[in-house]
Amino acid sequence: MKKIIVIACVSVAGLTFGQQDIQFTQTASSPFLINPAAGGLMNVAEVVVGNRLQYAGVDGRPMTTFAGIQSMVRFKKRKSKALLSELSSIGQTFYSTPQRTVSYKQVAGLTFINDIIGPFTRTNVKANIGVHIPLSQKLNAGIGLGVGWSNFGIDNSKVTLGNSNDKAYANYIGIAASQNYLDAQAGLLVYNDRLLVSLSGSQLFNNKTRLSSITTESTFQPHLFMLASYRFDLGKNYGLEPIVQFKSAKHAPISYDIAMRLHYMRMGWVSLSYRRQSAIGVGFGINLLARFNVSYSFEFGNGVTEKFGNTSHEIRLGFIFGHKRNMEKEFKQDEKVNPVPVEETP
Repeated sequence: MKKIIVIACVSVAGLTFGQQDIQFTQTASSPFLINPAAGGLMNVAEVVVGNRLQYAGVDGRPMTTFAGIQSMVRFKKRKSKALLSELSSIGQTFYSTPQRTVSYKQVAGLTFINDIIGPFTRTNVKANIGVHIPLSQKLNAGIGLGVGWSNFGIDNSKVTLGNSNDKAYANYIGIAASQNYLDAQAGLLVYNDRLLVSLSGSQLFNNKTRLSSITTESTFQPHLFMLASYRFDLGKNYGLEPIVQFKSAKHAPISYDIAMRLHYMRMGWVSLSYRRQSAIGVGFGINLLARFNVSYSFEFGNGVTEKFGNTSHEIRLGFIFGHKRNMEKEFKQDEKVNPVPVEETP
């Protein structure tokens, strides 16, 4: 009887994790975390790290730590110009976000995500590759694939048993409470400097939940993600960017986010967002010290989650790198093209 109960508990845990893949508030800032095709949008390389703490007032709350790196890559040496764009000089306090570029690209990246809910932990590491091709002079399309390792497990130190000598738990879960499996995701996108439309799928292998000798009928359900945004200019210095996100999985309600970001001179932004029957959020992002950027989002519960005193926090740190500008060389070249006139001595 106890074995049946343990199996049932594992099945519920697997079903819960399998139907609730991670959904970030700031996906538009790092779309490559959910879409392997979304690396290399700009001609710079990027490293991001961050953390999302959801339902901060609830015991066993979800917490997600993420990191990633993405860039354009070149598999054949060419004599043409450098692969990555030059960046502003290091002395700058603020910098403008590099623009997305339209051209043929080969892109690659690596992502790490660790998700914890109560005693349950899931970790995945994926290597991503993709190809982008121009549809026109002002529009690019891309396709990508990510494959890697995932682990789902139970942290025994966080499990509270009614009976500390529960042999059923020790025999069937406590000995080897983890599962390693191969995982994959794939994605498509269309973009230019203003527009981004991303469609991607995760957990494509639909793996069954398996712990120790227990194999359940619960699976890590495939998820479908959609992201769309477009930036409008508001005069010379400001831009307005509406953003919509959708997440769908079998046997789970569709989740969607609607957000609006106000940009200032491509150096920073503030945002307001709404998640269906879950949360209202505010956020900001700013570029600093020529290469570094930081963004933060705060959400407070509404609807079903409001009664739990729900608040969520998401922080993201980014670092971009390309070629450092040689300002002295540029000044010399400018002097050759536009020499300073020499005044004649009377």
